[in-house]
Amino acid sequence: MKKVLTAITALIILAGFSLAQKVRIGVVNPDYILANSKEGKKILSELQAIQKRKQAEIARRQKEIQDLQRKLQAQQGIMSQQALQNLEDKIVEKQKALKRYVDDAKDELARLNQKKLGAFQQKMLKVIKKVAKAKGLVVVLDQRQLIYADPVVNISSEVIGELDRMFDKKIGIGK
Repeated sequence: MKKVLTAITALIILAGFSLAQKVRIGVVNPDYILANSKEGKKILSELQAIQKRKQAEIARRQKEIQDLQRKLQAQQGIMSQQALQNLEDKIVEKQKALKRYVDDAKDELARLNQKKLGAFQQKMLKVIKKVAKAKGLVVVLDQRQLIYADPVVNISSEVIGELDRMFDKKIGIGK
């Protein structure tokens, strides 16, 4: 809410300022840039692949626990008290290990998200500034915090183009 109020205040100030002189304003959609730039797609794909691997490992461990629980129920009248206790202990240990794995996986994914998306965001901000200067823009606003902006002022596509050129150059595709 605070961001929306800040954006509205900025627009009101800019509206008054624009009466005095022509202020060129641009708008970007960071989510669109992330989802549609080559580097953004690569980052999202990498993060999604890691998440899928973690989910598959969690599912495998959950199935292992379920199989042990079924075995315990099926053989409860057949097994010795010591064997039952050993199986129950094994189930409890695997449940604890699963909980630790889930917690570690969440922490790792959060850390990777912050690292990769944070680095991308910093790069994106530099490119936004570069594109804004080249277009003679005085202000660039985040579209996610606006109620309406004419599509003509949206520079997201130009930012994507510049990010893609930088990405291609980085991996050796373009010159």
